[in-house]
Amino acid sequence: MMRQATNFIRRDISLGDAAIDGLFAGVLGGLVMGVYLALAGLLLGEGPAAVFSRFALSEEHAPLTGLLLHLAVSGIYGMLFGVIWSLALRLRRFTPTPQAAVLAGGAYGLLLVLVAWFILLPASGSPLRELPFLHFVIAHLIYGGVLGYVAYRRSLYG
Repeated sequence: MMRQATNFIRRDISLGDAAIDGLFAGVLGGLVMGVYLALAGLLLGEGPAAVFSRFALSEEHAPLTGLLLHLAVSGIYGMLFGVIWSLALRLRRFTPTPQAAVLAGGAYGLLLVLVAWFILLPASGSPLRELPFLHFVIAHLIYGGVLGYVAYRRSLYG
């Protein structure tokens, strides 16, 4: 059985461009993650406003502030992933597959879970720790999967 070859040309981009690509991928991943968290909140009897208020640093305009803060953090983590992804492509000299990109993003999402749940959130006293851990993990896997896939698409097609 012959494997079908793909003739995609991978873009060689600067690390700055990779960071910007990651920023946009991170915001998109954060939006999808936010939709999941809002739906999970509804299943647990909590409205989206209450879920997004957990992300806010103050009570004033908490749901909107929380959502915007979540997207900002998602974008920043996306920038870091974009740079790591770009460096991995340069160092390994491989043509990625969508599956590998989603797995890499998922692993990155799990790393974010570990850092957030066990270090950042307890240190800050964040109400995000009130979210069920399973939903926190699933949300980050969704974020990472979207992030990885979008980074894959950007690395091939620009």
